[in-house]
Amino acid sequence: MTPKKETTEVDKGGLAEECLAQYFRELGSFVVRGVPVREGTDEVTDIDLWIYTRLSAHARHVSIVDIKNKRRGKAFERAIWVKGLQVALGADEAIIASQGVKDSAQKFSDRVKVRVIPRPLFDAIIKRYAGTDNRISNEEFESQLSKVTLDKVNLKKKIANLKSEISNGIDFRTLNIWLDEAAELLRHATEREPNGGPITRAAYLCCSLISIAADFLGKEHSLSETATRQDFFRQGLLFGRTDFDAKSAYLAFAENLVTEFLDPTGSSASQIRSGFEKAVDTMPIQGLAEFFARPHASSDLLRAAVSLDGAAYSEKIDAPRSLQSVEAKMIIGLVSDYAGLRRKDVLGNKPDTDQRQALELPQGQGKLL
Repeated sequence: MTPKKETTEVDKGGLAEECLAQYFRELGSFVVRGVPVREGTDEVTDIDLWIYTRLSAHARHVSIVDIKNKRRGKAFERAIWVKGLQVALGADEAIIASQGVKDSAQKFSDRVKVRVIPRPLFDAIIKRYAGTDNRISNEEFESQLSKVTLDKVNLKKKIANLKSEISNGIDFRTLNIWLDEAAELLRHATEREPNGGPITRAAYLCCSLISIAADFLGKEHSLSETATRQDFFRQGLLFGRTDFDAKSAYLAFAENLVTEFLDPTGSSASQIRSGFEKAVDTMPIQGLAEFFARPHASSDLLRAAVSLDGAAYSEKIDAPRSLQSVEAKMIIGLVSDYAGLRRKDVLGNKPDTDQRQALELPQGQGKLL
């Protein structure tokens, strides 16, 4: 790999985070750098690295990493702090990476069950990965986003808000937020950036988070039949909850409200039920539910997430039609459907036969173009 040229300066701490992130990526994990942690409107802190690993078809592992590229890293304090953050976020593991970890601090970290990347390995990782990845840094990524405003909101701030959802835990509420925002970003990117740009980068990142969320949620039914998995995702995408009586609960609430306050005859309630069921049937989530529920969805989703993240941070931004990953294009296509966009407007010309077969489009969901 050839060294890259940064257009935005990365400080010593940022360099260490970039190198450690690439180290974990090469181990097969999905990594998000700089995840804000918020409680309501208050900024609490941020996670240097959030690491997501697929251990098996029905097991996932989330680690958080605190990085200090200093010889005086206050390792005792960092161990206590990152352990508390692990508990607050429900992560499976907390890791400290620093040059300043002494033997006594290592022993203390072992006591509180915080893993430590020791100085020799830390230094070796920095030396190995500094300036060798074909990605722009997170600093450069944010710099490009900061120059764009969508609906009076700075794009850098919008993406920070979306990343902060990770710290609240991944559930269907989070997935649906990311899905709505990805649809909006893809619409803007299609209209304003035919050849790619900062909005396209943001859309790719959001789509990568969608893929990770779907993979994480799908592990609950990794051993279930496909139909059960489809119902699970359909309920979650429609109602933000997965109990199978969610639809009945929403309808009963609406019908009772209308009958009590507007029309005691029940006629209006009947119309609401009919209209609600028609609206639900026509919502563009069936393709998403079927893709997320496929037998090999887990590995496909992780590949899509990694590819989309790579596209978001690629030195040369590509438009969706130029992406090489079939799985990434499938996610983009499904988000396009959800956004009400024509796939050919997003993905361009027809794919070749091998790619069309690989996509394995859900029956009845239309063609790629």
